Amino acid sequence: MKSNKLFSWVFMLSACALLAIGRVYDERLVIAGFNLVLFICLFFLVSIVFLLFSIKKMVLSKSKVLFYMFYLSVLVLTPILWMLFNVTEFGLEKYLNFCLIVVPVSIVIIEKYDREDVVKTLYILLGVTCFLALLSSIGLSVSDRVDGRMAALGGGPIVFARWMGFGIISLFLLPLKVKSRFKYVLIFIFFLLALASGSRGPILSLLITFLIYVFLNFNKVIVKVSFGFILLISIVIFSAAGKQLTKVGKFDRVFMNVSKKGWSKQSTSTRTNLAVGSFIILQNYPLGVGAGNWQEISNQLRPTHLMPLEYPHNLFLEVACEYGLPTLLILILMFVYVLYLSYNKMLNYRSNASSLYPLLFYLFIFFLLNSLVSGMLNDSRLLFIIISFILIHKPLLISVDE
Repeated sequence: MKSNKLFSWVFMLSACALLAIGRVYDERLVIAGFNLVLFICLFFLVSIVFLLFSIKKMVLSKSKVLFYMFYLSVLVLTPILWMLFNVTEFGLEKYLNFCLIVVPVSIVIIEKYDREDVVKTLYILLGVTCFLALLSSIGLSVSDRVDGRMAALGGGPIVFARWMGFGIISLFLLPLKVKSRFKYVLIFIFFLLALASGSRGPILSLLITFLIYVFLNFNKVIVKVSFGFILLISIVIFSAAGKQLTKVGKFDRVFMNVSKKGWSKQSTSTRTNLAVGSFIILQNYPLGVGAGNWQEISNQLRPTHLMPLEYPHNLFLEVACEYGLPTLLILILMFVYVLYLSYNKMLNYRSNASSLYPLLFYLFIFFLLNSLVSGMLNDSRLLFIIISFILIHKPLLISVDE
């Protein structure tokens, strides 16, 4: 950003802090009677106003137009739908956090960022991942859930596992001046902590992302991947380390459907029930029921099958039910265009070692897959930030002439 460096750094640090917390107010982060989040929000507000007003022109593209149209639909339709249905505390909180954190941060990134700013922000977010990993290692990231699973600052085990996945992919693909041994040690620690969270969605998303990476880079990585896989299997099977790893956190929950005799279905049908409840809402209210009203409307339509959760754990179903099918169509088209754009940019600049597009492509895949199996709209905030990086008009690489 060419704006004042002080405002740029204040924005980056405060924005990353709010992205980690996920809320503009969190009663759990009170120190000596003072709410730390409010302090961060003050700096964020000052910097965001300065940077937004410093935007002089916008370069539009199909992907960017769809991106902004999705944001506009969420911002405008929610109050309208609330007038027709109900306003819940959960819905209001979700709406405000999305509007006050994700939307303005995305706009500043798209319109003001360059490669250097993206790298700095990724470093800060990677620092957040390390901080969360440190908290978990000393037992300070356990949630107040009955099962005691690990949690992030502003979310549960799912959000924690997503941060670990972000750290793994970033360390693996970000052009870092870090010794490879230290990097792979951190990757292994992040992966172990992701398993310990007991969240299957992020682990599955990470595995699929890895398989896509191997498929697209088969000739370059097949030997290394094969060697690493054999080494890992050998450690798990032929050493005591494998048995010790299974005792960490909620490791066993990730593999709860696999028994010693083969496949064993132990999980409940929660995801199926959530999907059924969502489709029933769409049959009755295809134009949406308003943010935060998914659970209430679903329970009204099916009083014999009450939903214990406040959202359907699928971004597409959540957007369709709460903001309407037209908004879902915009979201899907945006994802398709961004995927195509990201893949093309990765291919076009593959000869430049400083290109950030490989990292952004696989981060986009990872967070997109996550949004389809777990979490809600606000939990997908890093997905929208990664999309914002991809939509930056300036190439995210160091020119050969520099």
